[in-house]
Amino acid sequence: MASSIFDMRLSGGHPALDLVNTVDSRRGRQGPDFLRSFDDVLGFTERLQLIDAGGLARLRKRATADPGKATDTLMRMLELREAIYSLFLAEDSEAPYPDEALRTVVETARAGRARQILIKADENFVWTLPFDRLPDAFYPFAIAATDLLTSRSDRRRVRECKGENCGWLFLDRSKNGRRQWCSEASCGVHSRVRRFRARSGHGL
Repeated sequence: MASSIFDMRLSGGHPALDLVNTVDSRRGRQGPDFLRSFDDVLGFTERLQLIDAGGLARLRKRATADPGKATDTLMRMLELREAIYSLFLAEDSEAPYPDEALRTVVETARAGRARQILIKADENFVWTLPFDRLPDAFYPFAIAATDLLTSRSDRRRVRECKGENCGWLFLDRSKNGRRQWCSEASCGVHSRVRRFRARSGHGL
């Protein structure tokens, strides 16, 4: 069982969905939450390779200088996470996207895109963030979420894992498009074991 953002599974198939899944369980028992500090935010962003070493150092320095603002930034990150969760949970059930959640994600992404700078990387140019203000730590997730929304016609819908004590979201990239679990090795196996025990009368 994972204990932090450093050992949790990355099963979402997309950065925005991996952010949603930083709550260990969303069905059955709730939690625990792996984003407990601004340092967790930085560690998670680094783990997903959304920030380089220089940006990480700049944000860590700013957080140390203003811990109150770092805490506020963490709260905004959690608000964004829950808005993304609401959006794509609705997509799983083919319901309309919730207006308030959509507004939160779009406005945050717009603010993030306004902060982007164009830099040269190898033979190409890429858009990135300067990572010199604390909100730059969560803007990549809002931008990623809107990219996922705008690609709706080119992909399968986001799905919710129905495993007991799970509820993680994932993008089905399987060949046949019939993936049911966030992870076959965890929720898939657990579900089959439960069904077998129920059929055989062994209980749980």
